[in-house]
Amino acid sequence: MDRLYEIEDILEELAEEIEPHLQLIPEFFSKIKDTDKPLSVFSMSTFFPKIESIRLGIFEVAKIEEYYSLNILFRSLIEHFVRAQYIWMKTVENKNDEIGIDYWVFGQDQENIDYAKALQKSYSTIGINPEVSPIETLKKIGVISKDKSQNKIRKKVDQFKYSNMIHFIANRMKSKENSEAPILFSIFPRYSELSSCVHGGPDSVGSYQKGPKAMKEIVEMATFSSLHIRWLSNVLFYQYDKSIEPLCQITRKYLHKFTGHNNSIQWTSGAAGAAPSSR
Repeated sequence: MDRLYEIEDILEELAEEIEPHLQLIPEFFSKIKDTDKPLSVFSMSTFFPKIESIRLGIFEVAKIEEYYSLNILFRSLIEHFVRAQYIWMKTVENKNDEIGIDYWVFGQDQENIDYAKALQKSYSTIGINPEVSPIETLKKIGVISKDKSQNKIRKKVDQFKYSNMIHFIANRMKSKENSEAPILFSIFPRYSELSSCVHGGPDSVGSYQKGPKAMKEIVEMATFSSLHIRWLSNVLFYQYDKSIEPLCQITRKYLHKFTGHNNSIQWTSGAAGAAPSSR
């Protein structure tokens, strides 16, 4: 628990140092539509607030030593972290806005289809069986454009399945020396291990026994995820607006400060070529 409060002190220092520069973010977003990858940049920008929200939840649950909920939040954190890492890599690698369109547009299409299917199943329980498929209904009311097929939508969103994302990330990590690889490879299997807690499986009972030992790992990984994705987001923004440099420098400083005092998480920049140099 002492480690948790130490981390909170570090994050409080970060908040105080970065606060005078926060107005740079809305200024950048007012110009995001003029970039060459507006949906990709915007999609990436949505992940830091979500991951930070999960981190806050993890910290509060850790304080009351509620280990079962802690594991559920940790699994969600891992998926958010991997997805953000995947979108960042694809955004940097692509020459167009494809990953943003796939995630934001086709992703919403698939969520609408899934919801419509759930409604159809619900109706069937009371004897109502629509003759038109969910996707055709959505096309008819203008939620999904008529030129999209269900197969095309599914193919676009399948890349965001956890197994497909880690396969892509792992291949990129193998192709070049990357200091983030040990961290990423250590959490990949944890996602599957934690599935039992999310779905109420038999192995989930063991979460109480493993709780005290796992709590430190979860708290530290939540902190790293928040700092790392915040830094990657700022690095991406910096490519389009050099005034973002203070946000990059401050976030990098505290990411190094956190990992420098952490024996289980050692990190050096895997995006150094895209980021402003330290001063």
